[in-house]
Amino acid sequence: MKKLIFACLTSALTLAAHADNPLYETGPAQDSSFVRFLNASEDKANVVNGAAKVALAAQGDGRVSRFYPVKAGAKLAANVQVGNAKAAVEVVAKPGEFVTIAIVSNGAGIDTVVVKDTPTDFNASKASVALLNLDKSCNAAGLNVAEKNTAIVEAVKPASLQRRLVNPIGLKTQVMCDAKDAGKVVDLGQLQPGERYSVVLMPGKKARQTFFVRDSTS
Repeated sequence: MKKLIFACLTSALTLAAHADNPLYETGPAQDSSFVRFLNASEDKANVVNGAAKVALAAQGDGRVSRFYPVKAGAKLAANVQVGNAKAAVEVVAKPGEFVTIAIVSNGAGIDTVVVKDTPTDFNASKASVALLNLDKSCNAAGLNVAEKNTAIVEAVKPASLQRRLVNPIGLKTQVMCDAKDAGKVVDLGQLQPGERYSVVLMPGKKARQTFFVRDSTS
């Protein structure tokens, strides 16, 4: 049986996405990478391996797990399930990488989208804001300051992200897709110095959806 990405997935317990979990064996700190799951399917999802399972909600904060430390260079495998639809995923993370494994709907089935981020711009006095584009039909996504039409990031291709340092202010954003508004205004609230945030663009059953998550680690 393949090892699961997280130590919590080796138990027979079902855990909420934001529950505290024992850390996976990572080796030296300088070799650690980080992996999280993001449910963009609009239905409840499970990350499974044998009897072990981690549940991700369809809406709200519970649809995104924390970033969990994993051993860089190791092949990490898991299965994801939404209803009767299933998909397998494997990923190898480099040292220092932050990997998001997103679950997206594809007709009656599901796909997994792997997006990797290697931050190199940490500044303790700034906040870091990223746009994560999970919509394959949006060829050029962007993130603007809401109502000001001031670009934060631009030309984000599908299955990728861009990140930028900003002042730690109260921030409302508007996601753009091919120069048109996509989804509702996303209010990130008061940004905190040294913190990382991701605004997510995802396909929806009726229309594109947007939300944000603080990029916390376990």
